[in-house]
Amino acid sequence: MEIEKYNYQGDTNVGFYATVSNSYVIIPRQFEEKEYFPERTVRTRIAGTNLVGLFTAGNSNCLLLPESVKEREVEKIEESGINYHILDSIENALGNIILVNDRGAVISPELEEQKKEIAEALEVEVEIGEIGSIENPGVCGVVNSKGAVIHRDASTEEAEHVKEVLQLEDINIGTINMGSPYIGSGSVASDDFILVGHDTTGPEIGRLDRVTVERD
Repeated sequence: MEIEKYNYQGDTNVGFYATVSNSYVIIPRQFEEKEYFPERTVRTRIAGTNLVGLFTAGNSNCLLLPESVKEREVEKIEESGINYHILDSIENALGNIILVNDRGAVISPELEEQKKEIAEALEVEVEIGEIGSIENPGVCGVVNSKGAVIHRDASTEEAEHVKEVLQLEDINIGTINMGSPYIGSGSVASDDFILVGHDTTGPEIGRLDRVTVERD
């Protein structure tokens, strides 16, 4: 497992600019491609912006795209062979409102009408939930197949709900980028690597390591 600090063009909110799964990475131009990225790494804008991680969410089965995605952007995804689905919703910041891995997804109440659509696309159980009483679970956590670190104000009940739906071995509360509770804005994770903003402290990285890294 690689854990690396990375800023995108000086911005510590690396989670807003990349979407990663165990089978693909979606990044904008000028985002440094790492040697540990999977073969299917696609450079594209989404909704005409570099905010790839803000506007998309996905797992190894499917990449969810917002209705605001441009035709040329869809073509780039198609050319890569990545399975994708354009979500029928007025909500565009999918990365903020969907916390997902290859086993489950916790979505915002704002997506209640799309719950079945999301479940069919991602091929996982989908449940509605809040983290820290915030209706945007995606920006409030980072997750892989083993574990998740979520908003420091998450209740025990919220944490257990996330752990159950995403079928995790471990979950903990924490921060990123020197105290930000919005873990998903400052980090991205797969089973093979984690990127965090440069302001992330040693203890913050240590918590991510303990929760998300498989031990022999």
